[in-house]
Amino acid sequence: MAAAAITTMKVPVDLRDRISEVAAELGGTMATALERLLDDHRRQRILDQYTRLQADPVEWAEYMAELGEWDALAGDGLANDPWETNA
Repeated sequence: MAAAAITTMKVPVDLRDRISEVAAELGGTMATALERLLDDHRRQRILDQYTRLQADPVEWAEYMAELGEWDALAGDGLANDPWETNA
């Protein structure tokens, strides 16, 4: 696996120190702290979209119906599939 390219960013010293504190709490580097922040931000955006979708009863019902169609595929006859558990 090739190493990722590295760049330098200019940020205020107090921001750098805050990122460093978060990294220390997470037990990682500043890069991993920033990755975590970005992942959390993306996750929150997804949750916000679900909230907006639930606010519209018609759209939510359509979404749930579509999920039901996908769930029907779970009964695909792969009873012996080691990834399928009925526990």
